[in-house]
Amino acid sequence: MDDQYSSDSDEGDGFYSSQSKDTCYRCQKRVYPVERVDVGVLFHRRCFRCRVCGLQLTLRTFRWQQDGQPADVYCHGHLPKIVGIINKDAIGIQSALNAPKLGVHLNEQIRGGAFNPGWQYDANALEFSHQRELNHQRKQRTSFGTYQDFESLGVFDAQTELERRQQEEEDRLYSQLTLERRKRINTLESEIKLEKEKSVKDLITNIEKKIEKTNKVGLEKESQKIEEIYKRKREEKLKYLLEKLSEEEKIRVSQLIEKHSQEMLFLIAEKLCLSEVSSSDSDCSSSPSVNLCRPPPVAPPEFRRSALFKNPGELDHIDEKVLNIAKTDYSSFTVLVKSLMQDCTCDLEKARAIFRWICLKDLNKIEIDDTVSSESPLGILRGIKQGTESYHDLFKRLCSYAGLYCEIIKGYSKGAGYKPGMKFEGTKFRNSWTAVFLEGSWCFINCNWGARHVKCTQNATFYYRSDEFYFITDPEDHIHQHFPDIPKWQLLECPVTLAEFINLPVVKSPFFNHGIKFANHYDCTQYTNKGLVVLQFNIPNLLGFGYTFEAKDASLTANKLEGRAMIRIIGHKAIFTVAPPKAGKYYFTIYVKEDWTSESLQCACAFRVKCRERREHIKSPFPMVPFFGPTPLMSKLDIAPLTHIDPLVVYSYDDVFLRFQVPERTELSYTYQYHGPFQTSITDFQRYTFLSKRDHESVTFQIRCPIMGKYVLSVFGLGSGCAATDENSVPEILFRYLIDCKQPAKDKRPLPRACHRWQGNTLYEPIVGDVPLGTRMNFRVCAPKALDVALLAGSIWHHFRELPDNMWMATVFTGTEECKAKIYAKFSQEKCRFSPLVEFHIR
Repeated sequence: MDDQYSSDSDEGDGFYSSQSKDTCYRCQKRVYPVERVDVGVLFHRRCFRCRVCGLQLTLRTFRWQQDGQPADVYCHGHLPKIVGIINKDAIGIQSALNAPKLGVHLNEQIRGGAFNPGWQYDANALEFSHQRELNHQRKQRTSFGTYQDFESLGVFDAQTELERRQQEEEDRLYSQLTLERRKRINTLESEIKLEKEKSVKDLITNIEKKIEKTNKVGLEKESQKIEEIYKRKREEKLKYLLEKLSEEEKIRVSQLIEKHSQEMLFLIAEKLCLSEVSSSDSDCSSSPSVNLCRPPPVAPPEFRRSALFKNPGELDHIDEKVLNIAKTDYSSFTVLVKSLMQDCTCDLEKARAIFRWICLKDLNKIEIDDTVSSESPLGILRGIKQGTESYHDLFKRLCSYAGLYCEIIKGYSKGAGYKPGMKFEGTKFRNSWTAVFLEGSWCFINCNWGARHVKCTQNATFYYRSDEFYFITDPEDHIHQHFPDIPKWQLLECPVTLAEFINLPVVKSPFFNHGIKFANHYDCTQYTNKGLVVLQFNIPNLLGFGYTFEAKDASLTANKLEGRAMIRIIGHKAIFTVAPPKAGKYYFTIYVKEDWTSESLQCACAFRVKCRERREHIKSPFPMVPFFGPTPLMSKLDIAPLTHIDPLVVYSYDDVFLRFQVPERTELSYTYQYHGPFQTSITDFQRYTFLSKRDHESVTFQIRCPIMGKYVLSVFGLGSGCAATDENSVPEILFRYLIDCKQPAKDKRPLPRACHRWQGNTLYEPIVGDVPLGTRMNFRVCAPKALDVALLAGSIWHHFRELPDNMWMATVFTGTEECKAKIYAKFSQEKCRFSPLVEFHIR
């Protein structure tokens, strides 16, 4: 872009020359191809809005103002009009300058600020209020008639007669296709038979010339070879012929469905036109006033999916109705669509009803015999089972009966078997999908992929759930999976190229269904930097993740790739770190699940990883644990980290103190494990973690790393409703930390171990777990609720003396024999029982 405008020197060039390469003019952030709008300068699609009212603009509706200030894009209604120069000395201007200023909030609402852009108006702004009323009216009506309109105008009766004629035409086509198929197969069989007979005849003639007639062995062997050759040849040719016939039949059936759909749409338009004539008592032109048989112009939608409905739950009343309709078999499309339309008040609901019906029927499992009559309940679906009609053809046909214009789009898809970075060649990964004209815009709907049934359980019963992502998919999400042959059917302001499409990550529907978003722009191929690839995602709530990591090099088996990726959760962000074991190409696939306890994971996205670095940059494996960070149980128990939200903690020389907010009487436990990569003689790393403080609202862990490497600290708790005394209760994971020790502790001695009555107490000395033999050692502890404190070393009790400020102290000779030593405290006058507080080792 710089080159394009660098040679221009005319007046007004200053704006273009100040625009840096690939930078959005509105927000000054980088613009990637999938979200680019180019009007001489670049905008993000989301930033391409009127500067005044914030209306989303398109290449057809925007207006450019550069002569005045500021230079920007506007809608037609707010395009500034230059009428002259007015300065502060003009009449009335001075008094306006002296007028009382508006409140800061109102000024920011009008002009915008750093945290409140000028186009973000509230819902009560005049133009937005008007638009809201229009949207409300649009939802209360339908473009081409409701069920009541169809009933009163006799549309259903006319459709019944037209469907009868179309069905006869379709029967003739299917009969013709069957005859042509048999004829071409018979012709192929005859050609192969004649060719084989000629080969056998030539063989016999050649053998008779070379060998004696009495020797039949050679003839039999050669005959068997010819039989095998022609058997394989027949199978190959028959397979090729059947595939060719299938494609030809699909095209002819699709053409017929296109013709029938236009006829049905024209019939509805004609009925509506006659209704207008009778209501206005005026003449009507020869063509219907609502010309449904003419495709609306293809352009990006004027709204996002969220403008039609916030979540699919808003359409539950349609889904419940369709669920009952799907249990009944229908003998005609007219009667089926009539039932589907009955409770629909707008085009959106009609499209939803058709989409849900197709998804619920599980058409691939329907058994239909070739002799089934076209007038039978199963006859209307025979094309699906025979393979001549696709889900998209059926959807288009039903839409025409409901008065909806539908277009079948062909192109490439990143479907099953596609890996990141693969090129598209030939017919592989060819696919088709549909777009429906709803509420004045084209919207993507894909019944085929939406009908991938997910079996779910509820109240011990099974039901099927369709994939909601494929019902009205926003174009910027749709382009991650589908690339149409005709660029305008991307429905993007600036269509992407095939190379740009290939370069996008492979993103599946669960990614969007779970509300996951890329924290940064990522290409499908990620290159390591210092041996690592880091991918960050924004998540709306805590989700469960998994992954697979595969090498293109077959010599790298699964066990060699274990621990080569790490998942960590930080608030509303999920971070994946990949560390390949050596230079090469890999595939990294991320899976997601919403139910934390479920074992079922769904593919969310995939990347290709290339490592081109030398051995010194290769990292050691990560600990083999599912993830690092919090679990849902943590928030249920009202527990939260207060010091280290990031579960990755870097340790260098000094101990780390991790503090958690923990309600009183919440039982916690923990494990501390070393995961290499170095060999060590230490067997109990649990002694290098100390619960240094526990009060009524928080817990503090002291962490020490005696050697370099990676450590895992796992904090456990009992689920809600479980008591610590319950023998069957099993602690569940609350939070998991990865401690990456770059430099080991200066003091490598173990730490003391806190016992179950340690809450509310503080240890002052000694702050080590191993106490040396044969020395006099001071033991000092703060125990506010204690009535008496003593140290049990081996079998000898040493009582503490009480000091001010709830402090207890004793000087103890550690003796000459190794043993355990525990500080005990007595908390009740009525009982002589002492409870353990903290434990040491004398060695």
